[in-house]
Amino acid sequence: MANANTEVAQDQGGLPQLNVIADGTYTNQIAWLLLTFLFLFFVVSRIVLPRVTKVLGEREENVANNLDTAERLKNEAEEVKAAYEAAVADARKKAQEIVLGAKDTIQADIAKAQSELDATLGAKAEEAEARIMKARDEALAGIDTVAAEVASEMVAKLAGVEAKEKTVADAVKAALDTAKGA
Repeated sequence: MANANTEVAQDQGGLPQLNVIADGTYTNQIAWLLLTFLFLFFVVSRIVLPRVTKVLGEREENVANNLDTAERLKNEAEEVKAAYEAAVADARKKAQEIVLGAKDTIQADIAKAQSELDATLGAKAEEAEARIMKARDEALAGIDTVAAEVASEMVAKLAGVEAKEKTVADAVKAALDTAKGA
């Protein structure tokens, strides 16, 4: 039976919708082409195109949102950068002020210590000079007596003569005055 249908179709020129030669025109093919075109147009316009349009709209909205977010983040980053640079500039300024303040304080401390040291050394130098002068005066005051005693002893031992203390003291004093004047 299947062979009979196939043979009939072959006798008529193949599938009836593709049978061009039967009536000598392309009306069957044009009719099928129009039906297929209308079906595809309906499917594309009612099903595919709205979905693609919806996806494109969502994508466009997503891209716009991402661009807005990127612009907002860029502005925030610029604000943060400006704040950071201002903070760094303030910190540098404060550091310079602190360094200058510390430098001034140290210089003042050094000047104060130097003046205290100068005063202390001056006082010690004056004290030492006073002690030296006092020791010199004491030494000079006692030298007359010691020199007179030494001279009397020398005269007694060398010459065998006892000299008067007053005479020896006057001679020693005259000799010391001559030495001091020289």
